[in-house]
Amino acid sequence: MKRFGFVLGCWALAGLVCAAPVATQQTVDLPAQDKPLPAAFDEVFRVGSMDGAEWETFGDIGGVDFDAQGHLYVFDRQSSRVVVTDAKGAFVREVGKPGEGPGELRQPMGFAVLRDGSVIISDMGHQSYVVYGPDGAYRRMVSFAGDGGMVVMGDIRADPRGGGVFMGGGRMAISMSRGSGGPIAPPAMPTNRPIKRISLSDDAAVEQVLVEAWQPPRPEGPQTLSGGGMRLSMAMAGPRTFEPGLHMGPLPEGGVAYVDTSAYAVKVVSGDGALQRVLRRPMTPRPVTPSMQEAEKARRLAELESGGGPQVRMVLAGPGGGGARAINPDAVKEMMKGQLEQMQFYPELPVLMNLSTGWGGKIWAVRRGKEPTEPGPIDVLTPAGQYVGTFAAGSTELPSAFGPEGMVAFIERDEFDVPTVVVKRLPPALR
Repeated sequence: MKRFGFVLGCWALAGLVCAAPVATQQTVDLPAQDKPLPAAFDEVFRVGSMDGAEWETFGDIGGVDFDAQGHLYVFDRQSSRVVVTDAKGAFVREVGKPGEGPGELRQPMGFAVLRDGSVIISDMGHQSYVVYGPDGAYRRMVSFAGDGGMVVMGDIRADPRGGGVFMGGGRMAISMSRGSGGPIAPPAMPTNRPIKRISLSDDAAVEQVLVEAWQPPRPEGPQTLSGGGMRLSMAMAGPRTFEPGLHMGPLPEGGVAYVDTSAYAVKVVSGDGALQRVLRRPMTPRPVTPSMQEAEKARRLAELESGGGPQVRMVLAGPGGGGARAINPDAVKEMMKGQLEQMQFYPELPVLMNLSTGWGGKIWAVRRGKEPTEPGPIDVLTPAGQYVGTFAAGSTELPSAFGPEGMVAFIERDEFDVPTVVVKRLPPALR
């Protein structure tokens, strides 16, 4: 029996909103004029250096997070490990390592830290969530939910209440297999963008769909990508360029805040999936012009030529994942160039580019900048519908992680592309 492993890195897909009864919803119209917020955050510490200690020499930082004690967790996907420091930046331990055995990582993708310090890593190689305890010791592997024919993974976020994670939006990875009876038709791709809570207390993951977010309609029928002597058929067309993404963040009491359309409409959902309110600002999406389309094609081609941009990795493997071999990356690059020629565009630019939630529940919403791919101002809101203020474009980036006592982490790279994690502290009004 042969297995065909396929991992595709791309932007998020989106879906339909499970609307709660109208009587339980509240629309909050926030002010049109920005209220400036200062971005003067005090630096606490920084870790990561080309010539530092071995533990802080990072390769590909796949994420950072905090626990309730303010410990920083740095997920180095390249070396299949998580580095833990204390609240002052001193080394505590490493969690995980590459390998085939229990507690070892074959193809780590997602990462989250529960508030008690438990570490969760989604590992496509093991088709499982790998769970480590607050002491860093391996606890168990929890098999992905699904029928084994296809697994769709998004970014994972820790449930502040513990016991599991939320998944939805962000990157997406797809794993498909072929059985002993020869090639099989690819399974149907998802037609919505669910936000799920995934319980990890048992040997197999238990998924609960909290929201089925809106997915823009797409052309029907399969999509074929070819180039470099390769041909790949997808069950349905992928997202169009500038299509509204699905961006979400967990809230302390078990709900989530998310955005899934091109309008400025942040939806706040309770832990039982009820849509509580929609937070709006009177900002209109801009139309996508032909000049924007040509500029985006040129930008992506330049990224591909330089080795950047979206990454596609295809792997052929034997039974149980043995004898895996990667397909020539040059052939994959040629296929991606062919995709650029077929690129389709959404008709308007979504107002919001990203969204995250802070330790105490505040919502950070990143607006689009002057250029279509440029981040702009960042609004800070509360789930109850209060507008706190706006950071001017370029004054700060969206934090990569939020922690207790106002701690936030940013991932920076120097001129040699060496990653560093910088931990700062927010003023009380923003915590």
